[in-house]
Amino acid sequence: MKKIVIIQYFLIVAVLLAACNTNQPEPQGTTVSFTESDENFPNPERGLFSQTYYTSADLNNHASATTIKSLRGSQYKMTLYLHSYYLTDYMESDIPQEFLDRLETNMNALRNGGGKAVVRFSYKSSMEPKDKPWNATPEWIHKHIDQIAPYLQKHADVILCQQCGLLGSWGEWYYTDNGYKQNPTRDEDFEMRWEVLEHLLRVLPADRQVGLRTPAFKRRYLKMRGDTASTPLTAQEAYQNTFKARICGHNDCFVSSASDVGTYNGQADRDFWAEDTKYTFMGGETCEKCAQSNGPHAISEMETYHWSYLNRDYRESVTNMWRQDGTMETIMRRLGYRFVLDKAILTPAPKAGQEYKAYFQLRNVGFAAPNNPRGLELVFVSKSNPNEKYVYPQTEDPRFWMAGEEHKFTLACTLDAKMHGDYNLYLNLPDPYPSLHDNPLYSIRLANEDIWDEATGYNFIARVTVE
Repeated sequence: MKKIVIIQYFLIVAVLLAACNTNQPEPQGTTVSFTESDENFPNPERGLFSQTYYTSADLNNHASATTIKSLRGSQYKMTLYLHSYYLTDYMESDIPQEFLDRLETNMNALRNGGGKAVVRFSYKSSMEPKDKPWNATPEWIHKHIDQIAPYLQKHADVILCQQCGLLGSWGEWYYTDNGYKQNPTRDEDFEMRWEVLEHLLRVLPADRQVGLRTPAFKRRYLKMRGDTASTPLTAQEAYQNTFKARICGHNDCFVSSASDVGTYNGQADRDFWAEDTKYTFMGGETCEKCAQSNGPHAISEMETYHWSYLNRDYRESVTNMWRQDGTMETIMRRLGYRFVLDKAILTPAPKAGQEYKAYFQLRNVGFAAPNNPRGLELVFVSKSNPNEKYVYPQTEDPRFWMAGEEHKFTLACTLDAKMHGDYNLYLNLPDPYPSLHDNPLYSIRLANEDIWDEATGYNFIARVTVE
């Protein structure tokens, strides 16, 4: 509880100072300039993903840390996976321990391999009438949520977000069954759906989001919970411990028709997601090739709706077209955040025991901001003794480094009184979870030449001499 309160306090400070930081004048000091890189490289919590199905029929299939590591080094620089769990054989029974053990194994493999997963649970991968029921009854769905809850909580560090799932074929909330009315129109017909959504939101840690399949679902939910105008998130509302701030989206028929095969009911849906996804995750896959699938239009849509993750393989008729016309290279670089550091202005002649300031100008040339909590640190490492290291955490919140914008901010610390001599100054953006904080595979790399220290996950800024 104490950790959550501190995080929320820092967030409020960051929001209040955001406007000032964006337009603050340049200070006097030592200026360092940086060169932008166009290299595609792996970064946590963004990019192409590979989807794996874990069914109740094949409990021997599980994730491999070796495979996850190899895909980081492939041409796709992959750090994300969609883990789809099918509870087909447990629609009227508890989930057996063997299935839950595999969930544990998969999460450990992600952590050991340097990956994270979008997680979804469902019951059927078919919409055929012969395969009914397409989802379990409310009683069993809620029992199953309670069974998986301890694993979601224990391994939240390697979960990017959770797609709500559980209802309908593939967990996409359309071909629903067992009391969950298909194509509901009345408020009372939605209540059972919201009970599933809210159950997941309650059991997941407060810093993780749950995705709904269409903007209409979130808009309807907000209206029924008191936000009668169904307004999208604002900067002041973002990243708070509210259900509104924690509901994201996923589009599994991206650029597949004028309406993305029913994903959008009209312009109001589009306007809502364009704003709401500034502060919530958006990702998914295509499902059909059509006139809207062309590369330039897809990139424009990813910019508008702030895409962070995309299925590498599905649908191949579309993704192959993007590979052939060169669009995929741009998409791979720009999915999620991509931070380019342009300039740093540093305190000249720093002295031990005194205040040190570093002013930064950077651009986010990606499609989105990072939507999970992210640390930010100034790190000084002695040139003569690499074991002499000083780490200064900052309150600046990278989640507000919005896509398509330039960001200016000043970081400050009081140098340790024992410091003396030459130091390498680094900017570190680690994962805040203690299990991942010191793992360089989970730190953010800036898109600049000659800046990345692969061994530590630090971004080199300059050599400074402390008197």
